[in-house]
Amino acid sequence: MDTREALGILGISPGATVEEVRAAYLRLIRDRHPDVAGSDPTATREAARVTQAYAAVRAVLTAAGSATVPEPTTPPPQTAPPAAKRWPFDATDDPTAAESVDGDTIAIDAPPPEAFAALFEAAGRVGHVAYFDRQLGILETVVRFEGGPTCSVLITLQGRAHHTDAFCTMESIEAAPTPPIGPVIAALVEELVNPTPER
Repeated sequence: MDTREALGILGISPGATVEEVRAAYLRLIRDRHPDVAGSDPTATREAARVTQAYAAVRAVLTAAGSATVPEPTTPPPQTAPPAAKRWPFDATDDPTAAESVDGDTIAIDAPPPEAFAALFEAAGRVGHVAYFDRQLGILETVVRFEGGPTCSVLITLQGRAHHTDAFCTMESIEAAPTPPIGPVIAALVEELVNPTPER
């Protein structure tokens, strides 16, 4: 709470003495205290604001080493913080170097955070992202094979010295055998290397 607001709540002006500040606080707390106000539902909140205002003014008096409340300084104008990027939706459609390794792994030429963001976007274009945990480097996407079952593809990321490995496993979520994962890996690599433009 700033000093101007605290002075307004207490009903006092700059230049008020310590005794005047204390008297204003006691008068207001006597009227607004829940024990006195009875069933008024706002009494507790108002009493808390009065107490907070009193503490703020006392802190100013102590910091100034003064017997009277100093004139509040005008705070510098507030500048709006830069707009925070909404991860993962701030990823661009820039290509990412990636290739299939060992049939079930994608080597992505980027550090884990960037690899995860690019993979998230690619997985969203290949299927439907059902779950992700950026901190743990886990991503699940659901894909539907034409004429085949719907499958869950679980992707876990592991940072390496010069790239990030994305290990992929797939399991059918229907009463049908799981097809080979190769086409999904190929589709993910293609989306990483040549992203489909946003529609």
